[in-house]
Amino acid sequence: MMRPRVAVVGPVFPFRAGIAYCTTRLAEELGADVVSFKRQFPKRFYPGGDDVDPTLPRAEAAFILDILNPLTWLAAARRLRGYDAVIFVWWIWVWALPYRILIALLPRRTKVILQCHNIGDKEPAWWKRWLSNRVLRKGDALVVHAATEAEDAWRRTGGRRVVRTFLPVHELGGAPPPREEARRALGLAGRNIALFFGHVRPFKGLDIAVKAWPRVTSDVTLLVAGEAWWDSAEEYRELARALGGAVRFDFRYIPDAEIATYFAAADVVLAPYRIEAQSGVALTAFHFARPVIATRVGGLPEIVDGNNGILIPPEDPAALARAVDEFFTARDRAAMERAAAATARRCSWPEYAKVFEGLVHGR
Repeated sequence: MMRPRVAVVGPVFPFRAGIAYCTTRLAEELGADVVSFKRQFPKRFYPGGDDVDPTLPRAEAAFILDILNPLTWLAAARRLRGYDAVIFVWWIWVWALPYRILIALLPRRTKVILQCHNIGDKEPAWWKRWLSNRVLRKGDALVVHAATEAEDAWRRTGGRRVVRTFLPVHELGGAPPPREEARRALGLAGRNIALFFGHVRPFKGLDIAVKAWPRVTSDVTLLVAGEAWWDSAEEYRELARALGGAVRFDFRYIPDAEIATYFAAADVVLAPYRIEAQSGVALTAFHFARPVIATRVGGLPEIVDGNNGILIPPEDPAALARAVDEFFTARDRAAMERAAAATARRCSWPEYAKVFEGLVHGR
């Protein structure tokens, strides 16, 4: 029996961030062909800097889709017609119309699988929901990474097949340097460090972390590393102005070549999110054997289990401060690092790929 031909549609390296990483790794595990983007977003919908990381290798893919050029959508549809199954990477409403057209132009025999990093939008609106639902209801199967996402997907699609599984570990950044060497490289030698990492957007709760820091009694520096969207950097600096060296900001996109240094330098990683489907930052922390302090929202309680981190209520700076102090004064930090590393081993890419292989083969 011939092996089914599988294609993946989504961002791959050298596009930035965790979703491009996940698409690249999934295609590698499945031996799938990739249709990717020439232009991923209209500039107004990507308020950071460039969406390409020049330190990353260019994945093997057909970079043909342009969000603003419908002719490229038709060219991609012609290319995809020869496949038995097409996996569409779904994470943002911007791609609703192109994806809807691509799916409509596929042969009826083609299995359509949606790999959903987010069912809803992080900055929600009714029209984003309406657009997203036009795509979600066309999938033969939706793969999601949290129970809350599975429930939302089922409600939105009227009972389409929804498959819940884990999001695999994010093995970004290469080999980590020793902790003290990483701290020297960042100018933080001799300090305890709590790391807030990644794009700074309102839902991620950096303001909650900064407001928590005056209540932290442990000797620990809050290190913020990531690009601030919507020109918000000065707002956070103003919040932290009275805290002096207790908070350090590195407001820029952290390229893949530097990621290992930041996580190696950290003792604990913070995820005080207001909403989240599943956290690539937490899974990157586990890859580097770093525990996580996270809020009880979305899929975070499914991966932060009390051994590899601490869960706190959302929107609660005082609870975050207490958790930071508990971590540095009362927890067995070495045991928590071992538990974080064990979580990373469980959330493996080969096991994740088996979910999609089963769907491709009709299981």
